[in-house]
Formats: sequence, structure tokens, C-alpha cells
Amino acid sequence: MYIVRAYLDTFAFMNSSDEFPAEFSGAVGRLQVAVLEVCRPQDEWPAKVAKSVAATVDFAVSEPSEIRLLTIEALIQRPDGGRRYVRMVEHFAELLRSVTPEDRRRPASTEMALVGGLATTIAHHLRSDTLEELLQTVPELVEFTLLPYLGHEEAKRWAEWTAASRS
Repeated sequence: MYIVRAYLDTFAFMNSSDEFPAEFSGAVGRLQVAVLEVCRPQDEWPAKVAKSVAATVDFAVSEPSEIRLLTIEALIQRPDGGRRYVRMVEHFAELLRSVTPEDRRRPASTEMALVGGLATTIAHHLRSDTLEELLQTVPELVEFTLLPYLGHEEAKRWAEWTAASRS
């Protein structure tokens, strides 16, 4: 059943490619607004990252068609869906880099891998129809994202902070 649904969703989307650039740009913009709004009130940069990860997951759960467009359908859309997907990952990686203190920064490829990993995880839950379970992984995703910058103990502390703030 899942394979049939995925095929039908893909077929329907591929036949509406004229609207893809505008729909993709709009979805990126709405996700960006969701992320930036939760970052603004936070003082500490790890809190900004944690809240951004949580906001992204919340957006995925509340707007699954938008996230499907960004994480799955972009990769099959021709001629420029793949380029748009990569640019989106670069954009959110740049946002991650911009809140990270200079002395904590890693190579730009680290941010790309982290954001790409989050996108892949979200896409997996979309394809598996397990978005509700994705909500439970927010603390784990926060720890995953902060680990290269803070180390295990501090990343785990922020993951616990995230879990407590979502309760």
C-alpha cells in the first residue's frame, strides 16, 4: 500500500512541475519564518539551535505536504529540483553557522551534513508515515546537531533541556 501511495503522490507531483519553483520557494520561506521566529527570543546559541530543530520537526508534522515538497519531491523534480534542494540545505546550514560562535565553528561541510541528516531523517518519517514518532525524536535530533560543537555531555544537556521545554 505504501509503495502505491508513494507512486501516486510522485506521479501527481511530477505532472504539476510548472508550479514547482514557486511552491518550493514558498515552502522554504515558510519553514525559514518558523525557524527564525523561535530563535529570536533565545539568548544562548545552543537554545537557538535546539528550538530551530524542534520548529523544523513541528513544521514537518503540521505541514507534511510542504516538507514532502522540500525533502522528497525536490529530488525527483526536473530540471532544477536537485539544485533547489542543495541550495535549501546550504541556506539552513548557513543559518546554523551564523548562530554558532566563531570559536566553536566546524568546517562548512559539517553544517551541510547535519542539515542534510535532519532533512533525510524527516523524509524517512514522511515516507514511512511515522511523523508522530518523529516528534519523539526531537531531543535526539538536537543532541545530534549540537554534538560536533559541544561534545557529548553538553549536547545531551541541551537535548534534555529541549525535552523539558516541550513537555
